[in-house]
Amino acid sequence: MREDLNQNLSKCYVSVDPTRLKVIDPDEVKGVLVGVCCRDCGCYVFGETISCQSCTSSRLDPVELSSFGILYSFTVVWAPPPGWIGDTPYVLGQVELPEGPHILAEVVDCIREDLVVGQSVELEIQRIEREGTESGLIVYKWKPTRSAEVC
Repeated sequence: MREDLNQNLSKCYVSVDPTRLKVIDPDEVKGVLVGVCCRDCGCYVFGETISCQSCTSSRLDPVELSSFGILYSFTVVWAPPPGWIGDTPYVLGQVELPEGPHILAEVVDCIREDLVVGQSVELEIQRIEREGTESGLIVYKWKPTRSAEVC
């Protein structure tokens, strides 16, 4: 048992997608969502892109995006995609950030029957173990905010 703990502490954790999640501190499991902002029209985009989704300008600046948003829609996934490491069923939520982008990710730390479209959610950064490897992943998910009336 003690050996397993030491192995987990020595594992290297990397972002599931560095173009969308910047790991700030892998030991403390801290990260921030990243994207771009168009200099011409002010449109924000989640992740990397070569042109603005709104005006097609290539004048884009890298930005850190908000760590909170509004649950725009959600569904329960009963049949996960190939390679899914987590539990099933799980809740997949579409969250609208204050800057505008919509981001899909698992919604955790709540009772799915209590979720309500329009409720506040916040970013949850977690480590995911990959069995048989010396590295793990740091992933982004959503959870209802502590101040939310539901969950």
